Amino acid sequence: MRCYNCRKNFDYDKYYGICPKCGSFNRRETQEEQHENLHERFGDEKIFVRAEERKQKSGGPGFIIISVLVFILGIAVLASGAAVMLGSREVSSSEADHTLRLEAHEAGESFAFQQAALQVLEAKVLADRDTLPGLEKGMKLVAVHVAGQGDGEFEDYNRIQEPYLETDGAYRYALSAHEFEPYGQMLGARPALDGWALSGETSCDGWYGFVVEEEAQQVRIWFDEYDWSDWDGGNLLAAHYVDLQLEEPETGAEGGETDAE
Repeated sequence: MRCYNCRKNFDYDKYYGICPKCGSFNRRETQEEQHENLHERFGDEKIFVRAEERKQKSGGPGFIIISVLVFILGIAVLASGAAVMLGSREVSSSEADHTLRLEAHEAGESFAFQQAALQVLEAKVLADRDTLPGLEKGMKLVAVHVAGQGDGEFEDYNRIQEPYLETDGAYRYALSAHEFEPYGQMLGARPALDGWALSGETSCDGWYGFVVEEEAQQVRIWFDEYDWSDWDGGNLLAAHYVDLQLEEPETGAEGGETDAE
């Protein structure tokens, strides 16, 4: 389907009518509506009506011939319009199939990501409400360790869109590096990563922070891969995900540190 707002082709069923580029909702037309739109577009219904009116007024054989010719022309126009519509749908579906990919990876596996390579290494619980009273009741602070290798170029806009965690069907976005940095330093998960970690850098190694439900034991982290060369916000190319087991802090460890001294 082609988005009515930004004209991007996408798979209507896969995205439930929501354009992955601009976020606009697109309602799929029924066959009856499409048929009506064809009539409105090519004006054949009005031609039929006008020809019929002229036929009723004159009743001559010339008008009958003209009416038949107009009818044939209208059918031809409808047929060509339907063929164009079907062809555009096939192209749209084909393009959508090749636009978005869902790719699963294992913890520690290096995978290609834009002009770089990423690794998701581990996920651990940093604190609960007993450690950080400011946390919302029933929530805990966790961190995911991520490393990456890049080409060191800034011009290719090799941004890492901040990831998000999936826990039991709920999605939690990463804390900003500014919000997470103080807790990461205090609790042994530093440095904090942001979306520019690999822009102009050949490597990165750090942590993303999240607040998730206290009972969560497993999480799935998602990274959305974009083509940032498009200045209108980037084209979504793929969604990468890694399933992780949350590591609980060792009993008796201070400040969330898990390494024995």
